[in-house]
Amino acid sequence: MEYIFCSGFYFMFDPPYFKHLQVIADYSYAPGDQVIIRYGKFSNARLLLDFGFALPCNMYDQVQVELTIPHEDKLRQQKLELLSKHQIPILKDVNGFSSSENSFALKEVRSADAQGRGIPQSIRAFARVLCSNSPQEINYLAVEAAENDGRLARRPLKDKSREIQAHQFLLSKITELIDEYNASIKSLELPTLCMVGKLDSRRQMAQYLLTGELRVLKSAALWLENYCEALFRV
Repeated sequence: MEYIFCSGFYFMFDPPYFKHLQVIADYSYAPGDQVIIRYGKFSNARLLLDFGFALPCNMYDQVQVELTIPHEDKLRQQKLELLSKHQIPILKDVNGFSSSENSFALKEVRSADAQGRGIPQSIRAFARVLCSNSPQEINYLAVEAAENDGRLARRPLKDKSREIQAHQFLLSKITELIDEYNASIKSLELPTLCMVGKLDSRRQMAQYLLTGELRVLKSAALWLENYCEALFRV
């Protein structure tokens, strides 16, 4: 059994199947008292999977973005070896999502300008490696990582045009996802004769999930656009 303490309650459950959940209050409630349980800082994806509901506006939404090095890339093997040597450790966040190798968790970017936290350095580093177009560039990244405690491509590329290209690549991938999300949301639009019951409820939860993740993607795309524009002006 495992225990989680949250907002005055103990949650007791039995991993790995989670078939049983027992909620134990840390003090006695009188009959008729209102009991409120805080679920935690979970995204809609996690809330749907574990609890069966979603919120119309969830500030903890995030999106997993996967990037791959194309098989037709002539430098694919060298890039894979470089990434393997400086492999990004698996990092799990509060929502259970992880960022590792070629999968990255994007959260909503609060500031649209090119300043501030922006999108994760790990996905930007991967894009810099992926967009390298010569053995010399790959070797330079390897040397830089060795001089920087093994952190691969965490600094902006000295060649401004290559830095812009790497971030425009990310922008194109995120834009593709935005188009896919928009198409999915449109497909969920209710017909003229509205449906009721469980199907309608599930449709609404799916809309909450997709619109929340779409908001995250749009914020990342806007940040990338502003970052590239700022480099153009320099």
